[in-house]
Amino acid sequence: MTFIAFLNELSFPQGQVDQNAAEASVVGLVKTLQALRRVQPSTALHSSVSLASIPIGADNWLGQIMATGRNRDEWRFLRGFENRAPFRVGLGETFAMDSEYHFGNQPAEGLGLSHAVGTLSVSFANNPWIAPTVELRRIFLSDDGDCEGEMVEVSHASTADHIAAHDNWLRRMPLERVRDGDELWVRREEIFPHLRFLPRTEAYIRSFKAGEVRFTAAGRTLMDLEVATSRWNTTQSPMPTWLTLTSAEAEQRSKKFNFDDLDGVERCFDWHARYTPGAGRIHFWCDRANGLLMIGHVGEKVPD
Repeated sequence: MTFIAFLNELSFPQGQVDQNAAEASVVGLVKTLQALRRVQPSTALHSSVSLASIPIGADNWLGQIMATGRNRDEWRFLRGFENRAPFRVGLGETFAMDSEYHFGNQPAEGLGLSHAVGTLSVSFANNPWIAPTVELRRIFLSDDGDCEGEMVEVSHASTADHIAAHDNWLRRMPLERVRDGDELWVRREEIFPHLRFLPRTEAYIRSFKAGEVRFTAAGRTLMDLEVATSRWNTTQSPMPTWLTLTSAEAEQRSKKFNFDDLDGVERCFDWHARYTPGAGRIHFWCDRANGLLMIGHVGEKVPD
């Protein structure tokens, strides 16, 4: 499933912008998008106009600026980036039309759509957009037909550091939108790119029902393992720094967890994380050579 982000049209550089400053603005945007792509490889950027047609100051457009050839790699990246314009392509023309969003006195369509979808907004790195969150005023009709307003906050990035600040949220977001165990299994490589699941785990994962507490708990623990593994420096540590309680089985039980990995090599999957309710267990083996976790068991505690 594609991860959607929205480009904040209010951040487009304004006024007289010389060639060097224009190139720097675009390169800054590219670095932000590259950082986002590293966390969410499926990202598509929705914008008010196509990327090449974005105005950079009074007299230039992004495509024109990048065509000079001085930033060939950045331009190649942008041209290969999935871009959808105008904003509502694929969402429906009436999507989120029940609310208006304003930044100060200015309508803020890209930022507003980010809030409506519950996703990230991206900006060029100029004031006042150098911040990891942006506050908007949302105006909407109440159930009684009265016009009401509220202040809302949008997750936002205009630098690679802002992406780093949102790293945990960005990685966990896809899991929040999974309906049940069938979908979790089908999308496992997308949602958990640093985890690999043995075929023996499929039946139990598919058995999770929508809204089931154990589904939510197991998914959260798997995501804790995913996030920890994504940050694993394999040159310095034999294991990730865990975000959830993990431990190895006692020696007399460890032989119960000798499974063939995906290459047909027998490994000991005695390390495990826990989830509740019940005695939920997720057993894994640390593949240090590839920076991955192999998941060998998801389910209840294996009895003695």
